[in-house]
Amino acid sequence: MRGKPQEEQLNAGRQFTFVDLFAGIGGFHAALGTLGGRCVYAAELDDSARAVYEAAWRQPDRARGVEYPFARDINTDVPVVPETELPNATDDLPAFPEHDVLAAGFPCQAFSKSGRQAGILDATRGTLFYNILRIVRAKRPKVVFLENVRNLAGPKHRESTFRMIVESLLDLGYVVSEEPTVISPHRIHPDRGGTPQLRERIYIMAIHRTVLGGDVESVEGRIRWTDDNWPFVRDVEAFSSFSYGAWDPQTWSLRETGLALYGGEPVVLPDERIGDRRRLELSPGDAKALHAWDDFVRRVVKRNELGDGDGVRRLPGHPIWTGVMDPNWLARERADANARAQEGFGWKNAFLESNIRTIGEHRADLEATIKPLHGSIPESRWKFEWQAQDASSIDECLIQMRPSGIRVKKDNYTPALVAINQTPILGKERRRIAPAEAARLQGFPDEVAEIMTQIQPDAKSYKQLGNAVHVGAVGFALSQFLEHFSETADLDPGLAEIVDVWKRRWEPATSSLSDPEASQLTLLDDGPVDGETRAA
Repeated sequence: MRGKPQEEQLNAGRQFTFVDLFAGIGGFHAALGTLGGRCVYAAELDDSARAVYEAAWRQPDRARGVEYPFARDINTDVPVVPETELPNATDDLPAFPEHDVLAAGFPCQAFSKSGRQAGILDATRGTLFYNILRIVRAKRPKVVFLENVRNLAGPKHRESTFRMIVESLLDLGYVVSEEPTVISPHRIHPDRGGTPQLRERIYIMAIHRTVLGGDVESVEGRIRWTDDNWPFVRDVEAFSSFSYGAWDPQTWSLRETGLALYGGEPVVLPDERIGDRRRLELSPGDAKALHAWDDFVRRVVKRNELGDGDGVRRLPGHPIWTGVMDPNWLARERADANARAQEGFGWKNAFLESNIRTIGEHRADLEATIKPLHGSIPESRWKFEWQAQDASSIDECLIQMRPSGIRVKKDNYTPALVAINQTPILGKERRRIAPAEAARLQGFPDEVAEIMTQIQPDAKSYKQLGNAVHVGAVGFALSQFLEHFSETADLDPGLAEIVDVWKRRWEPATSSLSDPEASQLTLLDDGPVDGETRAA
């Protein structure tokens, strides 16, 4: 079966309106349209992404009689003006459409250290969050939904950028968690919109205090309420935790796990569904390197008499640097390691010593497989990182060709798609994941992938998908966010309908997910952050 047609996805009910800022190829549009939303404004600067958005969303909307502005540069409609020169909030941006939900997966730069001393808007000038904040100040949408890379709440930015975003929304009358919430689609059940991609992203979801009283006020009323009652915002319990349900991410299979988003089909498609396969195949050098490393792994398994699924790790967890076998390479890298050690960084010498031991253990197998290729493949292909535990061949793995070497892991779920050329490679098929499969990893309808393939090179599609928000994760997050308030307050009926639409779509197929022992994700931990390219 194919992904659900756009017509079905975009006709879920029109119960609320939304604006789609920094829209990319329309991840928010896909998610909010499915939940019954009607777009009233979109903005995207990149011309290639605009072309995809136009064909995938705006033209079908127009065919149904739904028209809305599609700005190229948001600064044209929302210019940057010093805060002291802005009109009163009730008089600001009169031509900008009112809306219920403001959605933005925005590029985030660090804010001024002057912080709140300059006013909440002036502190964000020079960043694209300024445009968001000015719209929120003037239009007071019922819900603000922001998405960004996990590094937004990392050590460098948590007490500056992230904190400023939260405080700015609080100042404008919104209930918002002062702790970051992180969601990844690989933790979401495949019958609830999840896909096999580890993609941890920060979700900042805020709801205006006046929406929680039953008698929803006008924009002007929400502005007046904020001016008069700001301290009461903090009396409402913010949303900061949710249930993933009883789903074990280790049970994913790219080739076998059926996705509700695609009628029970998995991510990996047959050759006849991916277009010209030749464009996805590896270069001769990369194919030769992978064949040699696969031969090496199989030799290790055979020599140690290991069996499939025996739980025994095949190779050490540190990267294997076969350059250690070359005296000239080793001398060069040892000199660099010693220089680093003098600066207080001893990790490289430790890596070299680990590799000398590993090479000693596996020298015969390496000399029979990868060592003969050193003169014909790049040095990055001399390096091999095994994260596939007890897999017995590369055929069972997913591969990334990285500047730091070849990394392999089991093919249960993929690393995060990013806007750079590290498209995952399917080990068994010895080809890169197709744009159509990358689109499925991001939860986009198949029709969007078809449009992308028709109008642009694959490289642009991979970049755009790497920058996009995950469609299923957006719906999953927004429904639980609103359900939290519907259980504790008299939620605005239009917003309550979003929860009902989401439940009608997913919950009949996932009644088993009501497990009282289901895992709970609460707040962001202090572990490593995801430093994707869109971070500040």
